[in-house]
Amino acid sequence: LQNHNKYKRNEVQQVKRYWKYIRPYIQYYILGPCFMMMEVVGDVLLPYMLAKIINQGIAERNVAYIIKIGVIMGFIAVIMAVCGVLGAWFASKAAMNFGADLRMDLFEKIQQFSFQNIDNFSTGSLITRLTNDITQIQNMIMMTLRMCLRSPGILIGAMVMAFVISPKLAAIFIIVLPVLAVLIVVIMRRAFPQFRTLQEKLDALNSCIQEGLVGIRLIKSFVRGDYEEMRFEKRNQQLKEANLTAMKTMLLYTPLMTLALNITTVVVVWSGGNMIVAGNMQVGDLTAFTNYIVQIMSSLTMLSIAFLNWARAIASFRRVGEVLNEK
Repeated sequence: LQNHNKYKRNEVQQVKRYWKYIRPYIQYYILGPCFMMMEVVGDVLLPYMLAKIINQGIAERNVAYIIKIGVIMGFIAVIMAVCGVLGAWFASKAAMNFGADLRMDLFEKIQQFSFQNIDNFSTGSLITRLTNDITQIQNMIMMTLRMCLRSPGILIGAMVMAFVISPKLAAIFIIVLPVLAVLIVVIMRRAFPQFRTLQEKLDALNSCIQEGLVGIRLIKSFVRGDYEEMRFEKRNQQLKEANLTAMKTMLLYTPLMTLALNITTVVVVWSGGNMIVAGNMQVGDLTAFTNYIVQIMSSLTMLSIAFLNWARAIASFRRVGEVLNEK
């Protein structure tokens, strides 16, 4: 219990620490998600309006209705494009400012280190934390503001519209979604330690480069060039293997998601086709429902990518925190 309370206190302290990098740019953290949610509304509405065109416009040969709905859809598409650009811009501003301020504080902290502090981390590790780790954090913030509101919004909106169109067909998702959720959790549990190992291997490579460049005169004087090349090759190989291991975990998700999407689409089209033949469903509704399947699966894919980036960014947060906590 004491360890748990200590962990909670540390988490609260971390949140307070990073809040100062958010507060000056809070407007970007608000406007970015707002514009993204406006884009989500358009994404959810367009398939429904397409179904209206097919069911009431094309089926009844009502050209005026087709033109009317088509103009509305075009207007929505333009608004979506503007909102998407603005949302991405504000998210980028928030992430880059956060990273710049954090990097400056980290640099100032390192300037206060004694030789013992520097030896605890190594120069190469400190360089990695100042550059690569903070870049990972920036990417995580940008992805969170852009995808982690957009993806759940599309997921929820598409699910609601799917149940509105056909509760019977939408029940298929009750089976598919839990399976995909378990898959995401399993991959996350594998990915987190791999990303931490990846950053440590990058530390080792940077340290090797830094030591080689600083000591280049000694290396030449004592004819140690071959040894240093072998040492670099070893570090480089270790980094490559760590990268490949982490990427294999990330790439595993894409074919599994594609398989789930294709199976779900086949089941829905087959079931929906039988419902159309029986007169219980219209063609436009099945078209819209298929589009919602793609939206749901795409949002889950984006969320999984965001989760994997979070795993890498959390490792980077902890590594940056270790430097900031160093006495």
